[in-house]
Amino acid sequence: MTFNGWLMYYGGVDIGSAYCKCIIIDEEGIVAKALYPVEGNPQVISQKVVKDALAPQKLKVKHVKKFVTTGRNRKKFPLKNEEMTEVTCIAKGTYNLLPSVRTIIDIGAITNKAIKINEKGKVMEYVINDKCASGSGMFLELVAKALEMEVQDLGRNAAQSRNPLSITNQCTIFAESEVIYLVNEGKSEVDIAAGVCNSIAGNLYSLLKRVRMEKDITLTGGVANNGQIRRNLEERLNFELKTFPFDPSYVAAYGAALFAKEMEKKV
Repeated sequence: MTFNGWLMYYGGVDIGSAYCKCIIIDEEGIVAKALYPVEGNPQVISQKVVKDALAPQKLKVKHVKKFVTTGRNRKKFPLKNEEMTEVTCIAKGTYNLLPSVRTIIDIGAITNKAIKINEKGKVMEYVINDKCASGSGMFLELVAKALEMEVQDLGRNAAQSRNPLSITNQCTIFAESEVIYLVNEGKSEVDIAAGVCNSIAGNLYSLLKRVRMEKDITLTGGVANNGQIRRNLEERLNFELKTFPFDPSYVAAYGAALFAKEMEKKV
């Protein structure tokens, strides 16, 4: 389909607390994507991430027929757009990519969410852990800093542990203090990392039980890239989680782009 001689493009922008993600789709599928840290300036960064996603395809903002924004900072997108909730967009993106999934755990920078959807992808129930950031992306970044590791290396290092340590505190502040204490006691960094990953998996499992989880189950959000957390959660579930064909950080943005396409077709 074309518009004024151009192919039709639709954009989804997920402006979270820590990262801004953009996905551009056409009638066939995903055309481009980009991700940047928000760095306290969602208005500027969200515009930059859109332009940088479009640039390799030699496209400009004017080529995108409609944008839908989602995420904590969705109202700060400076271009004309529609807004959708993050839960709805996560469900939309997940169902389109993994239609057998019935329960989703989204691990964000500050909050974790458990979402249950039906066989048509409609949200039936969800819970949000918004009272404490324990198990979130921000918590992992604090732990990685205390262990002098890159956050993307935390899971790989944890997988090397043969004696995971127990992290007993559920509060982010106290858990970080516990990690620092263990470091000062000379405990192995990989054993501490393994304990942290196992503790987060336990938190996620508890959240899943609150929505009466059903198979299939998947993880979305940046922390879903941590292989050790995934393995620890699978051990509790006794089955494998479903995986996405691309970085699960982009699932909400992808769902937003799908909504943009649907909205435009209804006009």
